[in-house]
Amino acid sequence: MRLIGRGSLAGALVIVAVALVYLLALPYAARVASTPAPPLVITLGDDATVTAGPEWSQAPSELGVTTLTQAGATLQIVTPHDSEGGVVETIEALTESALEEAPAGSVATAPRTFETDAGDAAATVVVQKPLETVQTWVISNGELDVIAVLTAPTSAWAPVSTSAQSLLRTVTLGGAS
Repeated sequence: MRLIGRGSLAGALVIVAVALVYLLALPYAARVASTPAPPLVITLGDDATVTAGPEWSQAPSELGVTTLTQAGATLQIVTPHDSEGGVVETIEALTESALEEAPAGSVATAPRTFETDAGDAAATVVVQKPLETVQTWVISNGELDVIAVLTAPTSAWAPVSTSAQSLLRTVTLGGAS
């Protein structure tokens, strides 16, 4: 109080200003800083979308392929195409092809089926290679299929796979569901 002066109008205004900063400005700044970034909705083509959280970054993509990255892993999502069979049959064919091209000692899991948030059928398989892990998903609404492939160093695969699984559950396909 001695620095500002007793009974001084200027001193009272300084005290009120400091109080307002603590009561209004700092809580507002904290709210703004702690608000998470909105999810990124990515159009895959043919009215299909996927919603990516802030942990994923969109990388330069090729025509017909959307590429996302996280922690040294790459997730490539192919533009929807006409469905040629069930998700299990499609994932088994992709797995067989991947194992033919994989180095010796590579193994694959059995297909695991699930439904997306939109109710579309989906299946996934993991192929463990000596230096990397590759997980493939097929998502289908009966008319269109979306294929996604996650390639990650074995050491980073588990958390990235969980994140990719959550991301791919958000795929919505145009047409029938």
